[in-house]
Amino acid sequence: MPYRYYNKEYKSPEELVLYMQTKGLSVASEYEAKRFIENVNYYRFKAYLWPFLDENLAFYLSPSSFEQGVELYRFDEELRNYIFSIICRIEIKLRSKLDQVVASHTNNPFWYLDNTLFLKNTHRTIDGVRTNLSANFLRSKDDFSNHFKNNYYNDTNSDFKQLPPFWVISELATFGQIPIIYNSLDKAQFQGVKNSNKLDALANEFGARNLKELNNWIIAIRDVRNRCAHHSRVWNANHRQASGVLNRLHSSYPPTNPNKIYLFCILLKRMDDHLSMRFQVKHYLLSLFDKYPESKARAHSAGFPVDWYDDPIWS
Repeated sequence: MPYRYYNKEYKSPEELVLYMQTKGLSVASEYEAKRFIENVNYYRFKAYLWPFLDENLAFYLSPSSFEQGVELYRFDEELRNYIFSIICRIEIKLRSKLDQVVASHTNNPFWYLDNTLFLKNTHRTIDGVRTNLSANFLRSKDDFSNHFKNNYYNDTNSDFKQLPPFWVISELATFGQIPIIYNSLDKAQFQGVKNSNKLDALANEFGARNLKELNNWIIAIRDVRNRCAHHSRVWNANHRQASGVLNRLHSSYPPTNPNKIYLFCILLKRMDDHLSMRFQVKHYLLSLFDKYPESKARAHSAGFPVDWYDDPIWS
C-alpha cells in the first residue's frame, strides 16, 4: 500500500466528544466526557472503546456508551497498578536470591565480574551490562555508592575495578539487566551433590521446574512490567506466554486465549504459592471484576474462562 500524507487535523476535547457521538456512542454527561478527554489522550482512550465498535461499519454497536469505555479504562488502570506492585516485589527477590546463591557458592561478592561463571558466548553481552552498571554507579550520588567509591576497589576484574559487590550494584540495576545475568550464567558451574544444581534449586524456590523455565518466566515478567511502567494497556493486550503454566490448568478451564493477562495472573499465583508473599491474586481479581461490571462482562477478552475461579489451581 502506498504511503499517504497524514492530514488529520487537531480536534479539541469538545469536538472529540461530538465525534464519538456521531459514531453512535452515547454520552451521559458531555461535560464529564470533555474533562476526561482533557486528562486522558483520546488516542490512548479509544483503544478501550474498540470492544464496542462494529469494525465493518466503523460505528459503535448499540447500545454502547462513553462511560462503559471509562469503566474498562479504570479497570485496566487498577489491574496494571496491582500487577506492577507485585512485580516490584518479585524483582527484589530475584536479585536477592541470585546473589545469595552465587556469592555463597563462589565465596566472591564480586561474582558478576567473573567471566568464568558465565557462558563463553555471553561474555560480550555481560560486559555490556557491566559497562552500563559502571556508568550508573559512577553517576550515583547515593551514600552507599560514594562510600564504596571513596574507600574500596575490587581485584576480580581489572576492567571494572571501581565496581562494588553485587549486593551493592544491584540497587542500581534495571529490571532488563536481571534476565540477562540469569540467562548468561553457566549452569555447569553450580553443580551440587547427587546431580543437584544450585541454580535449579533457586528456580524451584520461585515455583519453576528449573533455571531454563525460570529464565522464560523472567522474560515474561519483564515484558508485562514494561507495559505497566509505561502505563500501557494490559487487560486485553497480547502477552508472552510463560512456559509450563498452561499445562498446569485443569482441562475444564482452558483460557480463552493463552496470550492474555489471565495466564500471567496464574504465573503470579504460582510464584506466590512458593514465595509466600501473600499477593492474594484471586481475591483481588474477584474484587476488581465486581467493582467494574463491564470488565466482568468482557473477562473473556483478557483470557479468563467462564467460572475461572473454580479451577483447582486457584485453591
